[in-house]
Amino acid sequence: MKFSVIYKPTNLFSLKESNSTNSGAKSLLIPSPYSIKMAIFNQAITIHGKDIFEEKKSKEFAFIKDSQIFYHVSGSFCVNNCFVTIQSLRDGTYRGKPSFREYVYLSDNIEIIFDVKSEEAKQYLQKYLHRINYFGKRGCFFQFVAYRDNPSEPNVREFDVSDFSPGILQEFDDISPKADFKNVNNFDSASAKRDKKILVIPVRNVNSSKSYTHFRCL
Repeated sequence: MKFSVIYKPTNLFSLKESNSTNSGAKSLLIPSPYSIKMAIFNQAITIHGKDIFEEKKSKEFAFIKDSQIFYHVSGSFCVNNCFVTIQSLRDGTYRGKPSFREYVYLSDNIEIIFDVKSEEAKQYLQKYLHRINYFGKRGCFFQFVAYRDNPSEPNVREFDVSDFSPGILQEFDDISPKADFKNVNNFDSASAKRDKKILVIPVRNVNSSKSYTHFRCL
């Protein structure tokens, strides 16, 4: 069962790749499945608490974890290259440290497509998706626009060595099917369980300089 959520980006977006260092971090062009699911968890816990997720075989946890996420994107992506100062703790003292960051301007709405197993799962997710107002770094704001029961065809696809369609490859994280709530709870000592996938974003480079790169959807 598929449905989609449309969000309008209202600020620059930044979400560093999970393999990046703290000093040098390139940004993904769109929110990862992991960041989207964590945003749903954040809303659910803020409103109703976390107890329901800690129950053994929690169906609500499975509704979020097991949902499959796809994307339909359009328009332009302008990636701004910046050096910012972050505070680094050394020898008990915080010191300013120059670090590379990317911030992405998205010109069009983004359609996030969910594939879930039941109507109950759909209704559960829709209790929280319209409440989400940022993905990635805090302050990377998105505005909910609408739900769609007839979503667009996804145009961001998983990398396939036999498919030579053009685009840019980026590595995205998702919650592992083997994960329990403790593996996504930042306040638990259990290690995170994530799966990685390579996605092909259908954009081409139309202009660039030392300060920015401008991509446009194909």
